[in-house]
Amino acid sequence: MVDVTGLMCRGSQVVMKAGSGYSLAFDGHMASGIQMAEGVINTLTRFDWNSGLSAGTLGSPGIGILGDACSSLVAIDAIQFDMTGYPSRIIAEDMINVNRDIALRNLAILRDKKNQDFLTNA
Repeated sequence: MVDVTGLMCRGSQVVMKAGSGYSLAFDGHMASGIQMAEGVINTLTRFDWNSGLSAGTLGSPGIGILGDACSSLVAIDAIQFDMTGYPSRIIAEDMINVNRDIALRNLAILRDKKNQDFLTNA
């Protein structure tokens, strides 16, 4: 596995969340998956988190939440890409559900304007 690094998350975080059934065939799609997840997060929250990450003005709580959300969104794509590495389809779907719940929780936190102010001034 090549550890692709985006602004919000790293490929190694995605692989960890995708679990032991992760397919190395997804490695070629990791960079675009991270880029798409970053776009979804920025658009859904109506906030340009990438600027704060690039400028180094985002505190560690914000970096952690963004990384958790981004890696969960990409892990969902990785699991859906190839489910054959998991003991059963049900286990793969459970992994997707867990990652979806993590992403939704973090997106709700990031959408709130008071939280955005807190995280960018932390």
